Amino acid sequence: MRTGLFNKMDHFARGLLPLLCTLCVVVISAVPTRLPMLPLIAPALSLIAVYYWTIYRPDLLNTFYILLLGALQDMLTGSPVGVTSFILLLTYLVVVSQRRFFHGKSFGVVWWGFMLVAFAAVVLTWIIHVILSGQFIDPRGATFGLMLTILLYPPLAALLSQAHKAVPARDSDA
Repeated sequence: MRTGLFNKMDHFARGLLPLLCTLCVVVISAVPTRLPMLPLIAPALSLIAVYYWTIYRPDLLNTFYILLLGALQDMLTGSPVGVTSFILLLTYLVVVSQRRFFHGKSFGVVWWGFMLVAFAAVVLTWIIHVILSGQFIDPRGATFGLMLTILLYPPLAALLSQAHKAVPARDSDA
């Protein structure tokens, strides 16, 4: 039989799942590969995780965590620190404002919304990198990265959905 302390510890640990899942995605995004040009076309996996958790459990992946995860991803990948944090925070704010529309909708509607968010995020990231580098950057890499991100949303969302089943219900839902 579970005592009150163990029940609270279990509830706390399960509440960390959105943060830990997103952290895993950030680390996976930064794993060095021997594939040439991969950093230029890499999918935005952290964007997928932030989008998913913002729709289904924004209370467990707050802006402070998103700021730290974005900065960590920038440091691990060698991007200018703050760019990913800015994009992820902006994504969080946009999605949280539209959460009522997406919550409870079919997967197709949620994926369509992700396509719009991903397009805006990739374009904005590309513009920021062009400004910071002071030179034109070929947008084909960003376009290919966008396509990969959109195509990887369904399998990654399925994995996140499995993790979501272990997350405790909101206190207001109980």
